[in-house]
Amino acid sequence: MKKLLLITAGLMLLGGNAFAKDVQYDLRVDGMTCPFCAATSEKALKKIKGVSAVSTDLKKATISVCAAEDTDMSDPKLSKLLKKKGFTYVNKTKQEVCSISAGKTDVKKTGFLRGFFHKHS
Repeated sequence: MKKLLLITAGLMLLGGNAFAKDVQYDLRVDGMTCPFCAATSEKALKKIKGVSAVSTDLKKATISVCAAEDTDMSDPKLSKLLKKKGFTYVNKTKQEVCSISAGKTDVKKTGFLRGFFHKHS
């Protein structure tokens, strides 16, 4: 009986993160100028455990990230990750409701080649 209770409690603890609420982080990033820039940043952010959707707005120089509430989205982590990609992390704001969906992006796919003809740091 004790084993059954321990197993049940363990499964409940493991399954608790599956129901974590999603929040949205809007990241201000300097240095993104083309769809290639946005794509490399989005790809890196999607690798963070707990991130469910990423959307970039090049005109506003922002990246919106939907993630579980307990996802590590600390300033030092974001700064390091984006610096590796050649961009400067400025700041973030947090919204309690995620308004983007998986796969949605404002980046135009037609400008991909343009990324090869301008300077990336």
